Amino acid sequence: MSDSQFPIFEMPDSRFPVFEVVLERRGRKWNWRVHTSKGDVVMQGSESSRPAANYKADRALFLLLLSAPYRSICTPSSETPSTEPRGLEPL
Repeated sequence: MSDSQFPIFEMPDSRFPVFEVVLERRGRKWNWRVHTSKGDVVMQGSESSRPAANYKADRALFLLLLSAPYRSICTPSSETPSTEPRGLEPL
């Protein structure tokens, strides 16, 4: 399949920002950072091992996305979670 068969959509940066995770080895340490598509560093840190740095960077990205302001747009505030049980009723 050629690339021309797939439409390309661009989303405005103001509504849905794009983040990137970068891992770099510096001596014995692994530096990680989360930055925007424009290059602004949002979070950064360093760990002694690559798996630990990868975990911390992914966790930082997850927490960043979890606290994003656009999440409130997707979920209406008027809906309240139902407290009624779902599925089979107990005997």
